[in-house]
Amino acid sequence: MTELTDDSHIERLRAAGKLTREEAARLRAALAARAGRETPLRAAATTSHRRRQLWLLPGLLAALFLLGAAGYWLWVVPAGDVSAPVTATASTTPALAEGRLIDLSALSDERSTTMKRSLPLSLGIVTVGVLAVLSGLLVYFYNGLIGAREQVNSGWAQVENVYQRRLDLVPLLVDAVQTYTEHERDTLSELTRARTDALQVSGDIDGTPQTAGQLEAIEASQGRVESALARLFAIVENYPDLKASRNFLSLQDQIEGTENRVAMERRAYNEFSRRYNTRLQTFPGNLVADLMGLEAKPYFQAEAKALRGLEDPFGRAGT
Repeated sequence: MTELTDDSHIERLRAAGKLTREEAARLRAALAARAGRETPLRAAATTSHRRRQLWLLPGLLAALFLLGAAGYWLWVVPAGDVSAPVTATASTTPALAEGRLIDLSALSDERSTTMKRSLPLSLGIVTVGVLAVLSGLLVYFYNGLIGAREQVNSGWAQVENVYQRRLDLVPLLVDAVQTYTEHERDTLSELTRARTDALQVSGDIDGTPQTAGQLEAIEASQGRVESALARLFAIVENYPDLKASRNFLSLQDQIEGTENRVAMERRAYNEFSRRYNTRLQTFPGNLVADLMGLEAKPYFQAEAKALRGLEDPFGRAGT
């Protein structure tokens, strides 16, 4: 059966002949009575809902207050001191004596424990850092000294190279002279012996001279070769045919060029030795040198006759 909801619905039913006038009147009266009963119920329900809303906000506020109070008493106020007044007595902890409610003794103990544990680690890290820096400096200065030493060795190799070139020219020069003269065998033999001695001394040292004595031995042997060559060239002045020989003139030019190169390479070697020896004697290179057993390099020294000066044409020594 269709539910009746309003007067228009009842009128449509009466017009269709499904309801009489009396039935329609009774239905209208029933609808009015039902509407009168539902209105107080709805009003009561609305009032009850509003009351629940009014109580909900204070309830939430009260719950938040209770939770805040519980957290305060559980976490802020120390245990056992909730009801006891805080007074600055002799037995009161320093934090409570100053008027603070938070006891930092546990935090201080934890901090002290953490610091005790982290102190060895910090010291270890600092020690490792310092050792790393010192090791880096040691490697840096050691590599610098080794580089300077190798530069000295390279300079000496150039000196030895021009020395060897001069000694290689001696046999060619002896052959060229023997072709034109048979009366200067003593001078040629002396030059040959000087060359042999120079080769022997260089072979005995075998490398860069490490001491002043070794360098002096090399210079003495090379000096004998220079002296023998000077005497030979002086003798050649007595042989016009030899002086006119193209082969002899070429050898003489090569030897003179070699002598100039000897002087240049000696000067370069002395400069390299000076730089190396300076680094050995300055701080902290001297510490690294002592630690690694590095020693200074010798210098080329002027010959004694060069220090005496030149004699003038009148035979008086120069001053």
